Amino acid sequence: MSREPGRHRIGVQPGQVQPRRWDLAKRAAAAQLDQLEPAWHIAYGVGSRKFTAIAIWQAPKPLRVEAPTIEELREQIREAELGAMPMPADLMVRAS
Repeated sequence: MSREPGRHRIGVQPGQVQPRRWDLAKRAAAAQLDQLEPAWHIAYGVGSRKFTAIAIWQAPKPLRVEAPTIEELREQIREAELGAMPMPADLMVRAS
């Protein structure tokens, strides 16, 4: 059960490792949506394989949404915005 010795052993010169760029298309899509949504910070997590949006506007509570696709993320952003808007009844209570 012997195997070929690896490069991580005493006496072996370390080799040059080329860095990899993961999920370039998804990261580009996140960057593009980030430009289209100025009230949100949009990013793609290569570890989580999800798109994330964090509200950068003055919301009643912190807003963060995640989705596996950019389309689902946009839907969740709209839903979060609607959920964070004050209702007419809330406005009346504050006015009195």
